Amino acid sequence: MSIDWTLYLITDPELAGGRDKVVPIVQEAVRGGATVVQLRDKQASDEAVETTARKLMEVLGDIPLFINDRVEVAAKVDCHLHIGQSDMDFHSARALLGPDKLIGLSVGTAQQLDAIDPHEAPDVIGIGPVYSTMTKKNAPAGIGAEAARRLATAARERGIESVAIGGIKAHNAHELSAGDFAGICVVSEIMAADDPAAAAHQLKEAYRG
Repeated sequence: MSIDWTLYLITDPELAGGRDKVVPIVQEAVRGGATVVQLRDKQASDEAVETTARKLMEVLGDIPLFINDRVEVAAKVDCHLHIGQSDMDFHSARALLGPDKLIGLSVGTAQQLDAIDPHEAPDVIGIGPVYSTMTKKNAPAGIGAEAARRLATAARERGIESVAIGGIKAHNAHELSAGDFAGICVVSEIMAADDPAAAAHQLKEAYRG
């Protein structure tokens, strides 16, 4: 499965100004150039996440949709999954989701990268936080662009695609474009933007340099 990871949008209902605003913002972001979408809604019920996921799948077309953490919901709606280090372990997630869907994994250290089973690796990893961010509660301090680029190179040597995440804005996206990242992940820069399409376009141009 060939995926364009260039601009990976993670949703946030609070930044959007309400859960009902998520789908329209995603539509605008896609119009502006977002290439992958992850539905992240930590507070919602599984039923609410499923409802939003189905609405997103109707409007996304060929653009891949990942669901954060809710493996049962991802399996039910037949979309991809992203898990963090403290979520379900990778092998259990793969067993529940099946072999045909993609699984992403958050990685913030060389130790976490080294712990990945080479025989059953994630399809993509989110490396970060690159810069310190307030978007995700309790997120660790940013590891910096240089450390993130080193992890991306190490991941690519293992045959794993990676995207950079955490505090990425139009003014610093270029710092990640020269390395081995396949793309950048953003949340607030699009979800809280007055014009999500323009924000997505600007981020993509900044990253491409």
